[in-house]
Amino acid sequence: MTFNHELVTRYLKLVNDNNPIHNHIVPGQLIVEKAFLICKVNWKSYSIKYRKATIINENVRFDKELENKITVKNDRNEIKIVITKKV
Repeated sequence: MTFNHELVTRYLKLVNDNNPIHNHIVPGQLIVEKAFLICKVNWKSYSIKYRKATIINENVRFDKELENKITVKNDRNEIKIVITKKV
């Protein structure tokens, strides 16, 4: 999946985020929300570890590992985000 500039801009307007870093970097929470949607999870409590920034137009995938972990990776297999369900 790729987060293009248009999608990021719409999200930033929706959440009223004016941070200039998001001119180049995809907001982490947008990625997490998309991961939940694609992996079809609705966790009430979870932790997020942001490992590396995701650049706008960078391709990423969502790997659901077991029932309690989603890892976001790019095409070079670099880990971008790890989301873990809390019990």
